[in-house]
Amino acid sequence: MKKLILLSLPLALAACSGETAEPESADDFAIRIGQSGEALDPSQPDPDAPNVASEAPPAGADLTTLQKLGDVGGVNLGPREGGCTLMVGGDEMLIAAGLGDKAIPGKAVVRLGDGLTMVDADVGGLDAIKNGTTFNGEGFTISVAPAAGDQQSRPANVTVTDASGKTNSYSGNWICA
Repeated sequence: MKKLILLSLPLALAACSGETAEPESADDFAIRIGQSGEALDPSQPDPDAPNVASEAPPAGADLTTLQKLGDVGGVNLGPREGGCTLMVGGDEMLIAAGLGDKAIPGKAVVRLGDGLTMVDADVGGLDAIKNGTTFNGEGFTISVAPAAGDQQSRPANVTVTDASGKTNSYSGNWICA
């Protein structure tokens, strides 16, 4: 019995020394995580997201040099039924999305300079994106040419051309879902 008391004494002391925290209210929780109680519209970009894309590339950016996308949590590619990603090595360089409706052009996002930039597909429909298409941005175009076939992942060549005619080419995998 003595051993049991000696063993339970540290546990009892630890329990008595702890402070009891008051439960956090829902309002306090919302304030702590940055929500003011308003629900975000999922069809609109989140203004508090760490990275949102703009229609125009950053001033002074080399429009032919694609960079690793990184955080695209705030990017709104609009309604979509599927899309494709250009992977160069282990880096995502372009993400494109589209609908089955051929009348609605797809969209894509790339990183140029220090910002994310949106581009529009020349033609509509998810099939055009999967089969390769050209995307137009302000002052540049991106032509995606995947290998023939309908596999989920295919080799692809991508050429980025700016308004002056300067080009840069990338080879990677065009992965579609």
